[in-house]
Amino acid sequence: MVNNNQYIVNRKIIMLQKGHSLDSLSEHVGHTKQAVSQSIQGRSTSLRIHRKIADVLDVRLVDFWPELYGDVNKVSHDSTVESREQIVN
Repeated sequence: MVNNNQYIVNRKIIMLQKGHSLDSLSEHVGHTKQAVSQSIQGRSTSLRIHRKIADVLDVRLVDFWPELYGDVNKVSHDSTVESREQIVN
């Protein structure tokens, strides 16, 4: 089983592989560096910000935040999700 620290490391690796630093990702996402950092570190569960990050990095939510979006019953965020397709796409 992967622990939370490994999820964070995996997200940072993907971010770097996609050519983004925290500063450049924040700029492309249109949110503060702090908001993006909290999302990367798993401290923010804002679906709105997560979707923007996933779009910029061209990854699926479930691949970038498997601990949040891998199981529909575990989803916790500030938006309403009506179906699994909304989460994983």
